[in-house]
Amino acid sequence: MTLPFYDAIKQFQDAYLMFPAFQAAFEQMESNLKLYRATGMAQSLLVFGESGTGKTSLGELFAGRYPKEVLIERDLIPVLHVSIPAAATIAGTVESVLARLGDPEPERGTVSVKTARAVKIAKGCGVEMLLFDEAQHIQDRGHSKSQYFVGDWLKTFMDALKLPVTLMGLPRTQSLLQVNEQLRRRFTHRLSLSTTGDGRETTNDDSLALFTSLASVLPLPLDPRPYTWQELGVRLHFSTDGRIAYVKQLLISAYVKAVDQGCARISISELTDAFTTVIWPSGVGSLNPFHKDFVFRSLDRSGEPFQIGDIHAVVQSRRMK
Repeated sequence: MTLPFYDAIKQFQDAYLMFPAFQAAFEQMESNLKLYRATGMAQSLLVFGESGTGKTSLGELFAGRYPKEVLIERDLIPVLHVSIPAAATIAGTVESVLARLGDPEPERGTVSVKTARAVKIAKGCGVEMLLFDEAQHIQDRGHSKSQYFVGDWLKTFMDALKLPVTLMGLPRTQSLLQVNEQLRRRFTHRLSLSTTGDGRETTNDDSLALFTSLASVLPLPLDPRPYTWQELGVRLHFSTDGRIAYVKQLLISAYVKAVDQGCARISISELTDAFTTVIWPSGVGSLNPFHKDFVFRSLDRSGEPFQIGDIHAVVQSRRMK
């Protein structure tokens, strides 16, 4: 493989696509930050979506717009982006905050001491917005009492800082807000990170537009034959469920296979192989959206890649406890 080949993969992997829901969430976060800067008012937002819809990319892109500044006397961190650890506890969550703030000993002290230190450092670093990713890890504590305590700590931490907060997580994160009424009142504004962003289900046209927009970054063109572009849109929708992460994985794998075989285009053959390689190894024949005998249904049944409710993720989380 040549250097241009790897450069193309890196450029593609780093590409962000402002599909409607992604842009709406980004703009709302921007609006909340501007409101705080102008008035001191702190409005909070919950952004939720299934795995692979771009939540972490959203947080990284927004935080990257307001990068950390290293000054002689202190660091300035306008937007603090924190990933909540799996099986979140209060101690683990506040330690993650301290680590992102640059505290050299985030595990030192009791929870109350660590929380007070996090508030002091955040204020000293000029933090103006908090982004909490993987917020479903609080919900995955399992018992409502545990969920309430972690949620109550988050509410107390928000009150101490008086900053706008964006929570990002899987759809079940909404259940956390049902457990803690005070936290629920702080997150009345909620946005779903579907690829349409306007409450509609993802359509075949949406999937095709997303796919071709990303494919344009790669050096090889996309060839829909023997299907029409419209039919390819249908098959792409079933193969990725309209999720950005799956679209990228599918295209990268198909591109690598095409280059390996010396092809001038990314064909249906490469897409067929890529689906079983990076999305679903059992997706062959009538269960492969690019196969001529595909059954044309959502692959959301038990054991399939888009199983409703992220049951596999819940089971895995429970096993870790």
